[in-house]
Order: sequence, then C-alpha cells, then structure tokens
Amino acid sequence: MFRSTYYRRIQLSFLLLIGLPIVTMSIVSFIVIRQNMVEKLQMSNDNLLNVMAAEIEKTIDDISFSSHFMVNDSSFHSYLKDFADTARLGSHEDYSSFVWIGDGLSLISSKPLNNYISMYLINRADFMIASNSATDLTLIKKNLPGLMEKVNMKLPETLQWLGMADGATPGKGSYFIARVIYDREQNRELSVLLISLEQPYFEKVLQNVEFGETALFDAAGVRIAGSEKIEPDGSPNAEIEFRSEVTLGKTNWTLVYEAAEQEIFGRMSQTFYVGFGIVIISFIIFSVFSMFVARRLHNPIQKLQRVVRQFGGGNLDARLEVKGQDDIAELGHTLNTMLDQIKSLISDIENEQERKRVMELEALFMQIRPHFLINTLNSIKCSLILKKDLLHSGTIDSLMSLLRAYLKVNEPAMLQEECKLLGHYIDIMKIRNEIPLHLIVELEDGLEHFIVPKLALQPLVENAIVHGLTDEPEPIIRVQGSRQAGRVVIAIEDNGSGMEDQELERLNVRLASDDEQEHSAYERVGLVNVLQRLRLTFGPSTTMEMRRNKQGGVTVVLTLNQPMIDRSLSGQERGGQNA
Repeated sequence: MFRSTYYRRIQLSFLLLIGLPIVTMSIVSFIVIRQNMVEKLQMSNDNLLNVMAAEIEKTIDDISFSSHFMVNDSSFHSYLKDFADTARLGSHEDYSSFVWIGDGLSLISSKPLNNYISMYLINRADFMIASNSATDLTLIKKNLPGLMEKVNMKLPETLQWLGMADGATPGKGSYFIARVIYDREQNRELSVLLISLEQPYFEKVLQNVEFGETALFDAAGVRIAGSEKIEPDGSPNAEIEFRSEVTLGKTNWTLVYEAAEQEIFGRMSQTFYVGFGIVIISFIIFSVFSMFVARRLHNPIQKLQRVVRQFGGGNLDARLEVKGQDDIAELGHTLNTMLDQIKSLISDIENEQERKRVMELEALFMQIRPHFLINTLNSIKCSLILKKDLLHSGTIDSLMSLLRAYLKVNEPAMLQEECKLLGHYIDIMKIRNEIPLHLIVELEDGLEHFIVPKLALQPLVENAIVHGLTDEPEPIIRVQGSRQAGRVVIAIEDNGSGMEDQELERLNVRLASDDEQEHSAYERVGLVNVLQRLRLTFGPSTTMEMRRNKQGGVTVVLTLNQPMIDRSLSGQERGGQNA
C-alpha cells in the first residue's frame, strides 16, 4: 500500500510547483497571445481595408475630376456640340472634330488616370470615340445597348454607377461609370461619357492580403471583384470568425474581408500543442529521475527516524553513526547532542520531582503555622475582652482580619470589603505609630460590589502613611471611587507633607513606562507591584498617576478600563464562588 512519506510529499510538492506553473503559464500565454493576436489582426485588417478603400476612392476622385473637366471646358464643349449628331465621318469638319475630341480624351485620361481606366464618348447618334485609338471596340459595342439603357439622361453632370460588364474571358470584365454631358442652351444632352474601370485593377488592389479573402461589392450588393466565397450580407460558413467591412462614401461600395479561424490560428495551435507535448514528456522524464534521486537523499533521514524511534521507545543510549561532513552529518551531530541533553534533562526532572514531593510535604506542614497564629491571637482577643480592654482587643481583631486576607491574597474582593480591610490596617497603624489617623471612604453608588484584587490598595495607604503622615498632627486618608467616561477611577488622597514637583514627575514617568527592567530597578517596588497586579486584572490600559492635592499632600489616581473590567469580573466572581 502506498505510504505518503516525507520525501514523497517533498517530491510531489516539488513536481507540482514546477509542473503546474509551467502548464498554467503555457495555457494562459496561449490564451493571452491568441486574444492579443485577434485584436491586432482586427486592427491590421481594418487598416488594410482603409488603405484599399483610400486607393479606390483616389481613383474615383481622378475619374470625377477628369469627367468634370470635360463637362466644364468651353472649347471641348463647343466641339461636342458640333459633333453631337454625327453618325459617321462624312466631312473634313467631322474628322477634325473627331480627332480633336479623341486627342482631348487621350490627354485627359493619360495624366491623372491609370492604365486600367478607359474613356468612351458616345454622341446622340451612338457614334463612339475612345480615349485610346488602339482600343478594341468590339467588347464595348457589344455591351453598349445594355449600358445606355442604364444611363439616366435626366441626371446631367452626375456620375452614374452602371455596374459590371462581362469581358471576353472570365475575370476580364469592367465596371462602367457614366456621365451625361448636357447642353443647357438646347436643353438636351450632347453626349454620354462612359468610363470603364477594368476588373484586374480591383484584383490588384485586393491581392495585398496575406491570409483571408477580400471582395468588393457595389451599392446593390453585386460583386465587382474579389473572392466568390464572400457574400455581401455575411458568409453562412460557421468557420468564418473574422469579418470586416468598409463602405466607400462616394460610391456606396462595400469592401469586405473574411478569414477562417483555422486559417489564422491553425499554425499557432499546432506549435502550441507540439511545445506542450514536449513539456509533458520532459516533466515525466524529470519525475522518474527525481524519484531515484529523492530516494537516495532520503536514506540518511530514514536512519535519523530509526534512532529517534529507538530513543522514544526507551533506549536512551541510541545514537546515530555519523559519516561525512554534509548537512545531514551536521544534523546527525546535532541530534546526538540533543539526545544527550534530553537524557540529562530526564535525569534532572526525576530528581526535581523527588525534591518537589519533599517540598510539598514541608508546605503541608507549614500551613499549620498561620492557623496556629490566628487561633492564638483569637485566644488573646477573648482574654482582653473579658478584661474589658476593647482597644487592644479591637486591634488584635484587625490584625486577625489582615492575616486572613494575606492567606487568601489571590482571591478577589469587593471594593467595599477592600476598604474595610483598609480600616483594619489603619487601626493597627494608629497603635503602631501612635498617630490619630482617620480613614474616609466615599464610593459612588454601585461601586461597593466592584471586584478588585485583594489587598491592592493597602500598599498605597501604607506608602502614604510612611512617607507623608508620620509627622502630621491630624493625618487623614480619603478613598474615593467614581465612574468617569466609562472607566472606574479610584483616588487615594492624604494631607501629608507631599512631594516636590520634580519627584512627582519622575515617579509618573516611571509608572507610565512599560519597561520591566526599568521597573525592576525602581526603588519604590510597592507602587510598581500594585500597578502590575491591576494591569494583569484589568488590562494594559490601567494607569496610576501621582498628583499634588489642595491639602499639600499626594493623591494617587487609579484609572481602570471599564470594558476589560467587565470581562475579568465574571471570571473572578466565578472563581470566588468556586472557592
């Protein structure tokens, strides 16, 4: 059964990381190149059709200019008037007019027009004069009746598009254009100018396409030149993917280009498939070769696995035999060193567990001593009460309350209970320091049951007594609790000797710092410990600030973040209930 070992996963990942990008990039490149090629071909075809259309329109402009010259030239017009009803050359005057008109046609057609254009002048008697005297008139005379039927004599001085006329052989026809020369004095036509544009001219213009086919259609959709496969209204062939059309504005002719998808992309697809096949074959050969190389590279790792299994099975003396100086050999040395260290750590842990059991027994024994001390103090208190010594019995009762609080210092307490413990502490300090110390507690409604760490405020009161109230004749400590802007603010105020502004600023900078090393070197450890306990309970946004008050003493302001308090209290209350 196939087992997916580490080296096989590496090999498969390596092959996928190589194969998938190559295949993906090949397909994406083919699609992108194909799309870009389609756009560029479309643009190139449009440009080519525009060039062809410009060439044909230039020829039409030359024809229009030449015919316009004949219509508007007065001398030419007078000869045409004299020759209008001549059926045959019966006099010298008729011959002279014939020669002059023929020379004029030849001169006009030789300069602006190309060799594919011929002009024929037909008068009212159907007598024909050609621009080139060497032209064979047999074909034009054959098609003349049909062409003249298409000429509208009521449209003088306007180019009329008569259409194609067949030639002597297929593909040798001509497209005819007519212009009626009109005599406004007689109010009748003098002659008709026929202009033939030979079909080879159009074929020459349309043959510049590298692939695909082109065709030219007149305004009626009749093919003038080009491929027989192209239809004026679109080819029904499903293989035709590209079709471009350009309409010639002066003639309303349509120039059409069509190309099949296979003709354009056949060679490109063939090249892509050949290249893709070579990539697949190379990938298979590389995969087979990589299997042998990966297996050889994996042998040292198998040895490492064998040693680790033996060590995990309990053979703590199993070690790898290291050969060579490559990375695997270095890994083997490191593994042997690690196994030696683990063996040493196991031995140390066993010894530590033994010492721990001894210490637990000693701790159980030590727990008896605080209870013994409390029971002894309770006996002394009862004795003092019997002797009606209420002052000292109350002091001992306060001392007992503090001892019980120290035994449960890790449990949370309500703010009201914490303030009560502060009262017990004040009672003890009054006896100890012989000072008339007073404690005032002012808590906002709802804060009595606010949960705080036990004995969190006692170090602050102790700090106020030791550093500021020992020499005060009427020392007072005031504890205030309120809510401000969604946060709980606890202020501990004294009327002692106070501190200098520089010292207050230095203390506030230390308390605002998050540097634990700086806190460890700070001499007032009590303040730092209180702040750290509060931050562990209420979050890192908890602040402690020292301020000078109106009585000349110092006020310690604790600001606790309300949202973090709410989340912590639920856990603390559950912990208290479980306790």
